[in-house]
Amino acid sequence: MTITKRDVLNALNTFDFSEVSVGDVVVTPEHIKDYINKSLAQIDARNVKAAERAAKKKAEGDDLRARVLSVIGETPVKVSDIVDALDDPDVTSAKVIARLTQLVKSGAIFKNSVRVDGRTLMTYSTVCPENED
Repeated sequence: MTITKRDVLNALNTFDFSEVSVGDVVVTPEHIKDYINKSLAQIDARNVKAAERAAKKKAEGDDLRARVLSVIGETPVKVSDIVDALDDPDVTSAKVIARLTQLVKSGAIFKNSVRVDGRTLMTYSTVCPENED
């Protein structure tokens, strides 16, 4: 089990502290409790921002997944063709491949390998390759 900073701070918050002198500085129990509570609030704020960023990133991914799916039809297409069809400088082959993998895993599209000029290329379509004539 991993002990987090939050776990340590919550454990410290249960202790009864006494006044401590460190050099010329006097640290009271209130200072310690305030520090612990401020640190916990910072962790909470950071977690909220992280959740907002994750939600925004997921929404952007969902949008790109829908755009990738809209390009794919019954005719098999390569990743480079999909990137070209989307015509967006922010859309990279890596991003498209990630969305294609998600779509294949969900069963929305099918993946097939094709030999072209001695190379094996992956193509994607809405038609299962085994059912093609």
